[in-house]
Amino acid sequence: MSERNFQFRLRSSHPAPDRATQDLVVEFLGDSGEWETQQLSLTMPGFRLYLISLLLCQHFYLVANAREKAIPLQQVEADFIVNTSSDWIVASVNGDFRIRLDGAASAQERGVADADAIA
Repeated sequence: MSERNFQFRLRSSHPAPDRATQDLVVEFLGDSGEWETQQLSLTMPGFRLYLISLLLCQHFYLVANAREKAIPLQQVEADFIVNTSSDWIVASVNGDFRIRLDGAASAQERGVADADAIA
């Protein structure tokens, strides 16, 4: 049995004052070795839609928690790798999410983003 590997990357920005998600981009590493911007459609393979939804759910959870804790989130970047068996059974999911805090945020906002809040 051979493995199937699926790689995605994500970028989003979260400008003040409301920190709502903007400029969300999801890319998929195609068979050609090139990153392809993903535009969800009914013709997209269902399994890829499933994996993108998993990635977007994790992103939403991260952003929602940052907003709930008033962390001045500016940008999110993520790498998401899914390995399956040849018969499409998910064997592993690895996500690496990185955040950038807004350097222009007030001292009060930045003070909220302590290690406990970020954890």
